[in-house]
Amino acid sequence: MKAMVLEGIRKLKLKELPDPEPGPEEVVIKVAYCGVCMTDVHMYTGSFPVRTPIVLGHECSGIVSEVGSEVSRVSVGDHVALNPLINCGRCWYCVSGRTNLCENSLVVGGAGAVIINGAYAEYVKVPEYNVVKYEENVSLRHAALTEPLACAVHGIELARIRQGDKVVVIGAGPIGLMLTQLAMISGCSQVVVLDLRDDRLEVARRIGASDTINPKKQDPVEAIRKATGGRLADVVIEAVGSTRTVEDAFKYVRKGGRIVIFGVSPKDAIANFSPFDVYFRELEIVGSYAVSAESFIRSSALISQGRINLDALITEVYDLEDLEKAILKAEKGEGLKKLVKVSGG
Repeated sequence: MKAMVLEGIRKLKLKELPDPEPGPEEVVIKVAYCGVCMTDVHMYTGSFPVRTPIVLGHECSGIVSEVGSEVSRVSVGDHVALNPLINCGRCWYCVSGRTNLCENSLVVGGAGAVIINGAYAEYVKVPEYNVVKYEENVSLRHAALTEPLACAVHGIELARIRQGDKVVVIGAGPIGLMLTQLAMISGCSQVVVLDLRDDRLEVARRIGASDTINPKKQDPVEAIRKATGGRLADVVIEAVGSTRTVEDAFKYVRKGGRIVIFGVSPKDAIANFSPFDVYFRELEIVGSYAVSAESFIRSSALISQGRINLDALITEVYDLEDLEKAILKAEKGEGLKKLVKVSGG
């Protein structure tokens, strides 16, 4: 099979690799589309060290091409999306339902302690329980976004948004725009989206954000106060991954409010905040990491029912051979979601 192999920092090469063969409980997927994630950028540039050679890619949809002897839930020809987090099912975290925190997990083509070959290839192999099936009327382009949407679903669950809440989302990239839509269907009264790029704020307005703010052009605290009637936000979701925006989140949240740190900051980054402020204002701070098995299923249900506008987020589609172009554009922050078309279904 053809695969794009990361051979070192900023070194991608199209190579021929052996076709994967399924074990008894595994399925082989003929990859249709794979989404480009900022994790791919970090691994490509070396800011997230990874042992090479490795095939990246973890936001994948495709069609089942082979199944193992004990597979019973899916069949050859089924349209599926891939959950890249292979959990052990035995550790305390898995047994307690927090599969994203599994102590023995393998990650298909994404960031993790142990990474196996991913989906920037014609075929990828995973356990049967790591795929979710779609009806054929669901676009495989949309199905490829099951994993990033599932991450956002997990973040929204941790945000515990209540009906009528006022929510601020920092960052209008693909994930921030997914979080915006999920917050709206969770029952909040308004979502205020912040970003430094007006073109992304325009997309936020198009998908239904109630207010948008460019901090370069207006004081964000005053603008949020005006939008929320002076109280600031009940929930702030940081979806950028910089220490500056994490620190800013404390300025935007009301007393007794909640901050969700969703964006991935550099591993050695240190943010400054006041423990007294957290104590005195009774703030709750929670991190959101990866995707749980449950949120993956919830994500697929939302996509199946067309509840999330994904077309507004997909700005480019590349052939497999042009993966490096897609990663370089993502590194520069150009456009929104990029898909790599491997077979197209």
